[in-house]
Amino acid sequence: MLQTVRHGGHWNADWMPSLKLPKTEEEKKAAAKKYGLIPADYKTYPDDGTGYGDYPKIDIVSGESRDPHALWDMPELKRNFGEPFHVEADLYTEDRVDYNRKYQFSKAWHHYSFFGVVAFLAVLFWTGEQVKIVDVQQMPRHVPYDGKKHYSFETQPLD
Repeated sequence: MLQTVRHGGHWNADWMPSLKLPKTEEEKKAAAKKYGLIPADYKTYPDDGTGYGDYPKIDIVSGESRDPHALWDMPELKRNFGEPFHVEADLYTEDRVDYNRKYQFSKAWHHYSFFGVVAFLAVLFWTGEQVKIVDVQQMPRHVPYDGKKHYSFETQPLD
């Protein structure tokens, strides 16, 4: 019995980024072709020790920002076949943060409003602790305290 397997490539090392940054134009064109990009769009990460090598620097477009009605090859991920992933693609899927979302108010406004509400409630609490409206020691008692026994926990015979 003969079994065959379809391969997407020869080996995993064919898709691994090279740890050397391309220096010449020929190396840049070869790396752009390797990742399916045109040479004008191909940019690399700086060589700062992160180990990205010749992997292309792609703009961040989160899954929420992609068109939900487009005909994607993988609609569950909103991706097309052969499209290169961002280095941190797992941070920008649909169930994660929407990096491209424009908020109505700035983050500073959100922080100031949160801390303003907390400070207002803290001042209210502190004021309530300082100013006593009712003094508990001077309140009338509902049970008289004259030394007599007004109740008993012993059972009484029923008449």
